[in-house]
Amino acid sequence: MQTKERLQDTDNMKIIEKRFEVITVARFRDKTRIKKAMKIQDEIRKKTRGVTGLTEEIRKWRDLRHAPSSLYFCHR
Repeated sequence: MQTKERLQDTDNMKIIEKRFEVITVARFRDKTRIKKAMKIQDEIRKKTRGVTGLTEEIRKWRDLRHAPSSLYFCHR
């Protein structure tokens, strides 16, 4: 009887350890993703410094990106 209880206790401890490991790794992954997102946001902020109307700036970027193809189709 006591050996069965010990085995169950050991199994329960292994399960708890595994769950703790999964939770810890998940938190680490979340922190890594958060740090990566913060870095990307900082890079975007550097590009938009001094811009008062962000909508107009985004429109300019889109127009610049699509301008060559739109000119090509307009002149055909």
